[in-house]
Amino acid sequence: MINRPALKDVAELASVSEPTVSRVLNGRPGVARSTRARVVAALAELGFTDVPEPRAVQRGVVGLIVGELTNPVFPAFAHHIGTRLGRHGILTSVAAADPRLAPEERNIDEFLSAGVDGMIFVGGRHAEVGGDLGAYERLRERNVPLVFVNGDTTHLDVPHIRCDEGAGAERAVDHLVALGHERLGLILGSPRYIPTPRFIDGYRRALARHGLTEPDDAIVETVFTIEGGRAGGSRLVRQGITGVVAGNDLMALGAVSAAVSNGLSVPGQLSVVGYDGTDVTSYSNPPLTTLRQPFEDMSQLICDAVLSGIAGSHQFNDTYVFEPQLVARTTSGHASPTTSDV
Repeated sequence: MINRPALKDVAELASVSEPTVSRVLNGRPGVARSTRARVVAALAELGFTDVPEPRAVQRGVVGLIVGELTNPVFPAFAHHIGTRLGRHGILTSVAAADPRLAPEERNIDEFLSAGVDGMIFVGGRHAEVGGDLGAYERLRERNVPLVFVNGDTTHLDVPHIRCDEGAGAERAVDHLVALGHERLGLILGSPRYIPTPRFIDGYRRALARHGLTEPDDAIVETVFTIEGGRAGGSRLVRQGITGVVAGNDLMALGAVSAAVSNGLSVPGQLSVVGYDGTDVTSYSNPPLTTLRQPFEDMSQLICDAVLSGIAGSHQFNDTYVFEPQLVARTTSGHASPTTSDV
């Protein structure tokens, strides 16, 4: 039996995206005939000829569990995932895992009772350091197709699609250093969430590459909200930090608010970079420099994974890592000669 070639190798040979290769390999509809022919030819060149014919549109329901709905990143994923699944006749049912009212375990039970065909988790227990994975293990025992987004898995045989927070932090630091900033700080969520240590590692790698020293108390751990960003930003500006990288866009907007409240101009005296890149960031005042998660490409692969599981065909169970794109706007600018005196 010939093993399937790597998606990356096929995509490069056929000049298409990895999600497109995945769709062809899993017999999913929605790929142009000419594009499918290129992918099939590339697969044959790499020694793989067992390519299924496209299947008919499916019908069913997928449960999507997100961390919350007040943070725009979760509705963004819900929109792109729901739109793509809808093209295949699949309804997306969205639930927010509120630890006080509707924890993740309750949402899982409700979806199981409703008879969903698969589940997608954007955040959740799998995104916590040492999180309890028991509920996921039980779902796997019941052969429920699962997909994890922006967290981690250690031993579960589940497809995991995430954005590289560490690479994002490095790009943000590189951007600020290129603008002349040397005193850089972070505003992040609790370290019990897996993205936080990844973000810190990327920040420190970039500082080391540039020969910069991490300022004292330059990493503020707070909550993923505007209020958390405002509190963290106030602490950092009082310490003479001139460039702030935040763990999400809400925190970044809070840091901008903190700068203004402390009599500083943005970006004149403080530069701020967010993370996620939801649409709202282009309408902030000033427009926010951010690291954009590739929602469309990630959602394509997320949907391919859950649909292949629902169809009973091979569900790829690897980890796929996307890199965020720096979107430079007006909350980041050249360091002012006076910022070191703040």
